[in-house]
Amino acid sequence: MRNNKLFHEKEKPHVIAGSNERGSESSLEESVKSEQFSRIWSALITPMNEDESINYEALERIVELQMQDGVEGFYCCGSSGEGLLLTLDERKQVVEHVLKAVDGRVPVISHVGTIRTKDVIELTRHAMSAGAMAVSMIPPYYYKFSMDEIISYYEDVIRAVPGVPVIVYNIPQFTGVEFSKDNAGRLLSNRNIVGIKHTSTNLYALERIGQAFPGKALINGFDEQLLGALSMGACATIGTTVNLFAPLFQKVRDAFQAGNMAEACHWQHAVNQRVEAAVKVGIFNAMKYGWTLRGVDCGACRSPFRPLDEASKRIVADLMEEKD
Repeated sequence: MRNNKLFHEKEKPHVIAGSNERGSESSLEESVKSEQFSRIWSALITPMNEDESINYEALERIVELQMQDGVEGFYCCGSSGEGLLLTLDERKQVVEHVLKAVDGRVPVISHVGTIRTKDVIELTRHAMSAGAMAVSMIPPYYYKFSMDEIISYYEDVIRAVPGVPVIVYNIPQFTGVEFSKDNAGRLLSNRNIVGIKHTSTNLYALERIGQAFPGKALINGFDEQLLGALSMGACATIGTTVNLFAPLFQKVRDAFQAGNMAEACHWQHAVNQRVEAAVKVGIFNAMKYGWTLRGVDCGACRSPFRPLDEASKRIVADLMEEKD
């Protein structure tokens, strides 16, 4: 079984110095190890006020409450956090508020990916100087960039911010790009690429990447396939429904590590029941409304997302009442 131990202890993250003080690749190895990513990570939602401004008070509050639920790390400004609907300044502010709220108790990954390389470099420099453990990046999208252009985009960021640990974000259904050990070998061979967030149903590709690049952290990105991903070598998960249901993910992990497959399947079914209901109404808004029902008003997702109607809200309310 390869690299599939997920940590239980709340190890304080090693913080790399600011962008003007970074050293060589060796400083990367001394600061961040792939094993440090072996956690249950929340793909954190971004609470909004009614006028679509960010509710930073609610953000800090749900970070605290999610840690009480057992969340072991936060992934900011990704798909669940509406990162591509935020301005660059808002993305910086989200990272700063999350880091303030965690206060070194759990690590933070900042998703910095966007279409323009200069913007990614700006966000990366900020995230690392603010204290994030690593950054994560979707490939550039919309234009049909060649694989050489896509890999060069990652390499340009790494050159501009030496020593930065990078998690490749593989989410082909949104970007139109699917990374594999073959087409991304040059990228995955880079020592600054410390892992991959694999939000793809192709678990065969995940296992092949793990075998070809055994030092990389394999991180599951689809909540509904955590157990399958663990069996293929994943060491962690970053999930949307972790926002509300972190204990269920811990139970899947713990049962898997104990070799109790029947129990692991039971808890994976519990996760999937919640994923299925949330997807029906819009999973990102469902997570926000779930937190509103828990007493922290997180508003709705930014336009062009539409807010939940009353029927959808009832579905989420019923979901929050589900028993394991």
